[in-house]
Amino acid sequence: MIEVADYARCEALHPGYGFLSENANFVEFLDENKIKFIGPPASAIRKMGSKSESKKIMTSAKVPCLSGYHGDNQDPEHLLAESRKIGFPVMLKASLGGGGKGMRIVRSADEFFD
Repeated sequence: MIEVADYARCEALHPGYGFLSENANFVEFLDENKIKFIGPPASAIRKMGSKSESKKIMTSAKVPCLSGYHGDNQDPEHLLAESRKIGFPVMLKASLGGGGKGMRIVRSADEFFD
């Protein structure tokens, strides 16, 4: 992509949606090659890539968010206790990663460890 951008004398690049547009390393690579990235800075991409970090940013900015547990204690028993506080059903989601992979609905405490 950098070769094509150089050949076309690009000064800026937007790689579309998903994949490279959500890759902080790609943004830094473009910067190293003197090509502006059309989109957020690498630091923002990294923060938004972490569901727990982005939730902290949004709640501190007073953005309305769904209730849930976003703490550091990821012990399964602790997560079950937090799920009971929230009330079932709950959605379990990894704090990193995308595309909805690993998300699952837990309808009751009996299903939590399934």
